[in-house]
Amino acid sequence: MRIFIAGGTGAVGRPLVNQLVAAGHDVTVLSRSEQRVADLGVPGVKAAVGDALNPAGLSAAVQAAQPEVVINQLTNLAQSASPVALKRGFAQTSRLRTESSATLVQAARDAGARRVIAQSIAFIYRPGPGTRTESDPLWTDAGGQVGRISGPIAALEAATLGEGDLEGVVLRYGAFYGPGTYYAADGAFAGLIKKRRLPIAGAGGGLFGFVHIDDAARATVAALESGSGVFNVVDDVPGPSSEWIPFMATLLGAKPPRKVPEVLVRTSAGAYTAYLMCGQPAVSNQRARTELGWEPEFPDWHRGMEATLRSA
Repeated sequence: MRIFIAGGTGAVGRPLVNQLVAAGHDVTVLSRSEQRVADLGVPGVKAAVGDALNPAGLSAAVQAAQPEVVINQLTNLAQSASPVALKRGFAQTSRLRTESSATLVQAARDAGARRVIAQSIAFIYRPGPGTRTESDPLWTDAGGQVGRISGPIAALEAATLGEGDLEGVVLRYGAFYGPGTYYAADGAFAGLIKKRRLPIAGAGGGLFGFVHIDDAARATVAALESGSGVFNVVDDVPGPSSEWIPFMATLLGAKPPRKVPEVLVRTSAGAYTAYLMCGQPAVSNQRARTELGWEPEFPDWHRGMEATLRSA
């Protein structure tokens, strides 16, 4: 199968390209340089050099590849915990989600592709009790910092699932952990935990839906042929921030995290961080398991983080 990946050199793109090539697919990866594609170390992968925010160039790259499936993994998130870098990365990623996603879908249609698969997130559901499924609403009416994240996500999903002859699939990935992520031994969150700069906020009731980066890639491969619409891609065990932060600290040989009032996190790190740490709800992966036939290798983040961090 001919596959075009925008964002194929990022955290999930790297294992995804490996899995696609191993399965015998013909893969083209969009990147700003051929060297970044070569650095993936996967023989046979083709490089399409271009800027995802250049509509004409992006469309031309897709047209040249003549893909059957287009995969949108576009993000530009900071790899550090610097507030300035994080703000800049979120702004750039919002542009990719609102502008480039629509261009990519139209380019896929023009090139005769049959399916578009796009990366979304499972940690922007409206807060409240209960476990969220794909039919539950995203928190798009929040305004402020939360709205600046949920709005572009909603735009990406609407473009991917829009009417037409394309089969649209949206994968709402959970919080990635594993190599190349914030939760790796050399990742941003691990660095904060080692310095005791990632505290437990309030009761620490935010329920993280984790997914190992390799399992996220496996779900994407499964979506090449099966299912349509929206799928949550998280493991089976929601992780309260009051649990996963000290768990990681132990694995990293760090001191236990401090505890701070929720209001302090809200005022210092913003409403979205406070939502993540204190208010995000649990998320169900049942639809991905049933309709995509997806079976995560690490259904419980405890085992996955232990395997990842103790082998680092």
